[in-house]
Amino acid sequence: MLRNLAAQPRRPLEQYRCEVLENEALRKAFDRARDAGRPVEDASWEDRLARLSGIVTVYYALLREIAPAVVVETGTAAGGYTALALAALEENERGRLVSIDIPPVAGRLTMGNLTLSDGEIGYFVPEEYRGRWEYRKGDAKVLLPRVMLEEQVDVFIHDSLHTRTHMLFEYSVARALMGEGKLIVSDDILWNDAFQTFLLAHGLEGFAPYGTPNTGVCVNRFDAFERKIGLGVWKDE
Repeated sequence: MLRNLAAQPRRPLEQYRCEVLENEALRKAFDRARDAGRPVEDASWEDRLARLSGIVTVYYALLREIAPAVVVETGTAAGGYTALALAALEENERGRLVSIDIPPVAGRLTMGNLTLSDGEIGYFVPEEYRGRWEYRKGDAKVLLPRVMLEEQVDVFIHDSLHTRTHMLFEYSVARALMGEGKLIVSDDILWNDAFQTFLLAHGLEGFAPYGTPNTGVCVNRFDAFERKIGLGVWKDE
């Protein structure tokens, strides 16, 4: 995928996995959450990374490689993937993450059984990384276009409501309001055919990192006609 960005990997993937494994801020945040009785699926930090080894490819190694200035994600909840993204930005010594989410309520505002208060959002995020993080509470149908217009976004990550309608909405907003060569990333692409439909409709090439077929990545591209007409948002002077 990096070749589609005219880039070559600077470091082997295993090096990035080791960075995450040895990251004391992430480990301590996990231990605090577990010891406080928060919902934690794994017995140890090592177990968690073993289970999520493929996700590290996208949420850490990719951000380490391209060193984005602004990342936007939808869906935060406990902040497990949010913490990985922030760790990559911190290691890069560059970048901000804007997260859009509604605190989940089991059976109503989430696809699982997790209920979190406002103050519990992102409990996996270490304090050391919160200076790079902005959490915006609200529906992505309202906030995502607004954030995309306010920021020059390099990477968009969908990890919120995995209905076909909502996924296609988020992908389309990101595509229309991001620049060429920017990245659109989606978790849970096997839940339905939204990601494949989006790629086909826009003539884009998608990638699923090795060992992680449920995560999709594509590079935003436009055709010659779109470039000629103009890609920006018209503003009345």
